[in-house]
Amino acid sequence: MKKLFVFLLMIFSPLFLRAQDDTDSFELNMRESEAIEDEKEPEPPVKFRLKNRTVELSLANVSIDVSNNFFAAADIFKDPFYIFSNINDIIQDPALIYQDSIVVDLDEFFKGFEFNFNAVIKPFSFNFNRNDKWGFGLDIGHINAMGNVAVSGNVMRLEKAENEQVGGGGAVFADVGIPIFFHFWKLKIKIRPAAYVPIIYTEPNVTYSNRNVSGGTYIETVYDMRIYSLVDLNDDIMQGLQDEVWNIPGNNLGYDFRLGMEYPFNSRLDVGLDIVNIPIPFAAAKLNHYSRLNGKVVINTGSIDLTDLADEAKEPKDVLDDVWDYENEFTSEYDSDGKEISRPFSMLLYANYRPFGSRIFSLIPSLGFSINRLYPQIFSLEGGLNIRFDFANIFIPVFGINYNDRKWKNSIDFALNLRIIEIDFGVSSQSQDFIKSFQGAGLGVNFGIKLGW
Repeated sequence: MKKLFVFLLMIFSPLFLRAQDDTDSFELNMRESEAIEDEKEPEPPVKFRLKNRTVELSLANVSIDVSNNFFAAADIFKDPFYIFSNINDIIQDPALIYQDSIVVDLDEFFKGFEFNFNAVIKPFSFNFNRNDKWGFGLDIGHINAMGNVAVSGNVMRLEKAENEQVGGGGAVFADVGIPIFFHFWKLKIKIRPAAYVPIIYTEPNVTYSNRNVSGGTYIETVYDMRIYSLVDLNDDIMQGLQDEVWNIPGNNLGYDFRLGMEYPFNSRLDVGLDIVNIPIPFAAAKLNHYSRLNGKVVINTGSIDLTDLADEAKEPKDVLDDVWDYENEFTSEYDSDGKEISRPFSMLLYANYRPFGSRIFSLIPSLGFSINRLYPQIFSLEGGLNIRFDFANIFIPVFGINYNDRKWKNSIDFALNLRIIEIDFGVSSQSQDFIKSFQGAGLGVNFGIKLGW
């Protein structure tokens, strides 16, 4: 967290600017939003710039990323500069791509382990844009799957703690949204009301305690995991979905919305705010089916009798019965009231700064926070810096270093816009650890196609 504060301080000393949004991560705000032309200071004339599409179909947009804070690609493979400079030798002997010796630093592992997974699938979106002054769209069948595991250093090293929360959570959401944008004076307003349904959802609910007792140490792990689902996971899932599909609107559907505002100060600077997944009171989604895994694991070294351990007539298992206690229960249940489920919330302050007064080069930092109940610590700061180039709205590369969704993400994204078709592609290296985010402790890939005119 200290690294994040220092990093953000360096960025925001001169200005507050913009970065990408988590829920639309693979698009990365490639196309800069435009205010009404006669309300902004005139830009230097350009010979040619491709116009934004009036009608657009977005197809098969996919973003997938995985990260951890322990094991990196650099631990296995040689650095890219070596690989590219010796590509001919590697083709002859592929084993040259690997490190001469693979060393795993267990000290890093015992500082705590974190794992993160996220996938966004957007099979279809339609957008209408009237001269960049107002527009609307329709998003159908968007799916977002996410999950994480977080185990602190205290737990990994079996150090003293009292009811420390550990574990992980995960969820899969599907939604339908109607994005709208319009201008009020100089202010651009973006609204996306959405109806969503959780397909599966679980929050971390594991606590760890370690304390001294008479003659030894008492370690206790208590867990009560409830995996909520749209249908009973112990039955035929496909048949259950067919039976429940007509009941989803009345029993499971939830509503929230996204709000964005942008204000153009001048030809060099736009500032704004994005608020994602704003819950609507009394309109949260619900899930009724859940599978429950609850119990506890207890280790009490104070119960060890050294005399019994030395007695060859006694089995070690019988001696350790008082040391190790394990309870477990796995049940499938139905909650008639249902569990209310809201999607992760985030707020980002951003801006778009063009230091030379041209769209060709932009600095795009951000600062904000998120609230996500799928993590043991639900609150997190977010922010970062993107550098964006815009060559006539035809070729748009974006380079970024951002801290979003509890991980550092170093990304390179490209948009190739030929008006009738646009291809978006990007890759990223990421990790919960800042240094390892440059060493390949996680990988992200995104791809999308847009058609229109």
